[in-house]
Amino acid sequence: MKFIFQTMPAYGHLNPMLGVAEELVNQGHEVLIYNTPEFKEKIEYVGASFRMVQLDDPRITIDNLRVLHSALTIADFSLRATKCLLGPTIAEIGREKPDCLVHDSLSLWGKIAGLKTHIPTVSLVPSMAINTQLIVSQTPLLLDDYVQAFSHPHTFFNIINKFRKSYSKKGLIPPLFFDMFSNVEKLNIIFTSRQFQPLADSFDDSYKFVGPIVYDRNEKQPGVISKKDQPLIYVALGTVYNDSVENYQSIIAALKQIGIESYVSIGKYINPSELGDIPSNVHIAPYYPQLEMLKKASIFISHAGMNSVNESLYFGVPLLMLPIIQEQKINAVRVEQLGAGVYFKKKPIDIPLLIDSVNSLLNESRYAKAAEKVGKALRSSGGAKKAVDHILNYIS
Repeated sequence: MKFIFQTMPAYGHLNPMLGVAEELVNQGHEVLIYNTPEFKEKIEYVGASFRMVQLDDPRITIDNLRVLHSALTIADFSLRATKCLLGPTIAEIGREKPDCLVHDSLSLWGKIAGLKTHIPTVSLVPSMAINTQLIVSQTPLLLDDYVQAFSHPHTFFNIINKFRKSYSKKGLIPPLFFDMFSNVEKLNIIFTSRQFQPLADSFDDSYKFVGPIVYDRNEKQPGVISKKDQPLIYVALGTVYNDSVENYQSIIAALKQIGIESYVSIGKYINPSELGDIPSNVHIAPYYPQLEMLKKASIFISHAGMNSVNESLYFGVPLLMLPIIQEQKINAVRVEQLGAGVYFKKKPIDIPLLIDSVNSLLNESRYAKAAEKVGKALRSSGGAKKAVDHILNYIS
């Protein structure tokens, strides 16, 4: 069978999707993945065919994902992408005649294209599943989004209008605006476990919880790394919102005092020279291969993005979390509820408090035990093979 995959141009959305694509390829299916050129090598490595998309709006780039701090900016980005990609996606479906369209949960154009062409369509969800009950339950963490929406009513209603027109222009009845952030299908694959998902019982059988997608990403681990029986601290604050020099300086200062071998991924937006003197126990690089680091790490200092949380707990590694956007805050609260990490709320970063939090994670066994318990549920959820089983059962 033939599958078309559509996703946002973002590592956090593409990485788990690639594991599913690889499993489909291994089972003898043809997979076409549409994205921007920077992802070509990663796509082809898993055996899928890369197809380049043309984004005529200069504001739709991987770098501009860094400004998506709220529901309104995320919605605007998705609408811009839909304007560029909906027509070409429908045309590609007509040309390639796939058996199934697979899109991520923010790909509005994927959902509309599936409805318009009457093709079986699946949504892959790289975050928690969301519904009305979950949104209401997380109101305290979402207040910033609500305030922004009501303080910019013209922008808010303009986005709602554009969302509705995206459907009506294709002769379709638009769903509730809330669906823009989930793009629900008859089959929705969620990359976490039922145990980790808040209010899991409020989601019907169209939601399948398969856990994180862990696969060979063809990434080399650092040449010098601590022995497995020695403590190791891994730091990565994501590929999008990680450009605060002050945060990294504070973290590095804390790591110096702690004295444990530490690896800090600083991303591509920070010049190492901005960070000052780097202590001998701290190694910095634009990027470290996350899965390889987590196999060795004792704790993970993270922004609490869903993929990072999933992967850390998959390997039984407790987290110290410094979330930035609302989704990450919800993840951090959930990890803390399960006892598998610490949500660090003090901003700007208080170095002595950060040191205390790291030492607690290192020295109090309850965190590692809780992380291993959550990890066991994640590992037993089925992963890519289970996701593919659900997809094939759905379209057969």
